[in-house]
Amino acid sequence: MEFDEVKKIWDAQNNQPLYAIDEKTLHNRIRSRMNAVRHVTNISDWVLIVIYIGTVGRLLYRNPFKPGVNTFIYLEAVWILATVVYFLVIHLRRIKAGRQFDRSIHGDLDHAISLASYQVRLSEVIRWNLFPLGAILILSGWESGKLLRVSVVILVSYTLAFYVISIGLRLSKRRKRELRSLKEKLEGGN
Repeated sequence: MEFDEVKKIWDAQNNQPLYAIDEKTLHNRIRSRMNAVRHVTNISDWVLIVIYIGTVGRLLYRNPFKPGVNTFIYLEAVWILATVVYFLVIHLRRIKAGRQFDRSIHGDLDHAISLASYQVRLSEVIRWNLFPLGAILILSGWESGKLLRVSVVILVSYTLAFYVISIGLRLSKRRKRELRSLKEKLEGGN
């Protein structure tokens, strides 16, 4: 074979892609990731709402409206109820926004990224919400004369909660980065 013939074959191969993407398999994988993120998000939304409402019920059940009851307990209940309302509003907004994505590869990938972003924001809100909740509980302990005991319990339990929430936040951020990386690869053709 002559050099020119080998060169023609080589040039012909260089103009063709060396691999092909199975779009159906890719779309199924993206849809699977989106469904997994949506499932975790739905569960975390409802678990948070149930836990917060249960906490309010317990606070109000243990401290009925009577004279001499610690007023910071009621402030805590109001704060938690406001947080529940906030969780419900952002949950409904997330569901409404999820209906706006088209059901293509890019639409499902954008939806998965949106869900992962929501999960990151929710984890950050929960984590930073520990500070006002802890402050109100410390004030409650101060008013009731049990400041030291309440402070130690809050310090230990809230430090543990902050640590666990931080782990979840890191996982959510990693999932979001992976999805964005996939989107950049698809859009850039790399």
